[in-house]
Amino acid sequence: MTLEVQTTTIGEILETLGGEVKTGPFGTVLKASEYTNNGVPVISVGEIGHGEFRIHGRTPYVDKNVTDRLPEFVLRENDIVFARKGSVERTALVGPTQAGWFLGSDGIRLRLPKSISARFVRYWISSSETRDWLVQNSTGSTMASMNQATIKRLPIVLPCLQVQSEIASTLGALDDKIELNRRMSATLEEMARALYRSWFVDFDPVHARALGQPPAHMDPTTAALFPDSFGPDGLPKGWEDSEIGQELLILDSKRVPLSKHQRQKRQGSVPYYGATSIMDHVDEYIFDDVLLLVGEDGSVVKPDGKPFTQYIWGKSWVNNHAHVLKGKKFSVEQLKCFFETVSIAEFITGAVQLKLNQGNMKKIPWVKAADTVHYAFDELIKPWHTKIRLLEDETANLAALRDTLLPRLMSGDLRIREAEKQVEEVV
Repeated sequence: MTLEVQTTTIGEILETLGGEVKTGPFGTVLKASEYTNNGVPVISVGEIGHGEFRIHGRTPYVDKNVTDRLPEFVLRENDIVFARKGSVERTALVGPTQAGWFLGSDGIRLRLPKSISARFVRYWISSSETRDWLVQNSTGSTMASMNQATIKRLPIVLPCLQVQSEIASTLGALDDKIELNRRMSATLEEMARALYRSWFVDFDPVHARALGQPPAHMDPTTAALFPDSFGPDGLPKGWEDSEIGQELLILDSKRVPLSKHQRQKRQGSVPYYGATSIMDHVDEYIFDDVLLLVGEDGSVVKPDGKPFTQYIWGKSWVNNHAHVLKGKKFSVEQLKCFFETVSIAEFITGAVQLKLNQGNMKKIPWVKAADTVHYAFDELIKPWHTKIRLLEDETANLAALRDTLLPRLMSGDLRIREAEKQVEEVV
């Protein structure tokens, strides 16, 4: 099938049809003192992924005073945001839930005219050829950097608006399912964290039993595992203060640092994990298990004092910037809940580069209940995390299908109706 297309550039589209490109505010416009801990997120390089926005513990915020003063930097639905420095090939499309967020200094916003499908253009930009073009046309010897002029030179092949919309809708169905999976996973993770806080931080079941009441949402057999009073140390009777090092298996000796050159040489299908994210792919692996990564240096602690963690499974390599953990008796998932509810700020060393060394990590306080309580917790959260892993694996397959269909649809080699059938089979 041959599509009727127009070869043009982003700059020509903006000049003839309208729209604009705008770089986020620099320090002379938005001072660091104006960042807050709440309000609307500020979107810069760290918040822009491959097609999605990622709000995390280091994301700054601004309040209404800033957005009212600088409305030109407030993001609208269908804006496309580029990473201006570093990973310049990363872009994301602003959806209805992100409308109203604020453009950061390390972001560039593309606002297209309504006669162009912004979602189609975002898919075009996400193609491997366009990502390579962005990297090759960026400047900077030590860190890639991009500007508005580069984006305006970006070449694009446009079919008619109807075809743009049909292609975007077909690929968008996959992204919508990916987003649904992400929200389901986030809900299950929060359920597990909330249950951990209830049992091992707030001691809700013990408080209930001490009042002669049945613990909420708990069957009698599980409730009987909890004591009905507190000891003089403030802990549930029979429980004790311990250290997490007593519960850990640390697998750091199997970590493998790989240089950028080595990673490029060993491209493959197995993820290579850093402290907080997938960094690359290689053709061999070290681990094949369900594990928890906790940052050792670099990305170690969030502003709220909690550590950066990552839950992984299957074949993987891990670099030397993360501790690799399993539980001795209790599940990896229980360790995950523990680290996501504890502050580690006092165990961090290093003035220039923050570090959580192995010795300090082992000293982090852990409340030790009866083993039966920990085992009961594992049994409750096990199906939730099984579902999380299934959702994440499905998401990876959906993303692979999207990335396979993308170039074929863009080139016209695959009919839209044929692609729709493939998508309908999996969503």
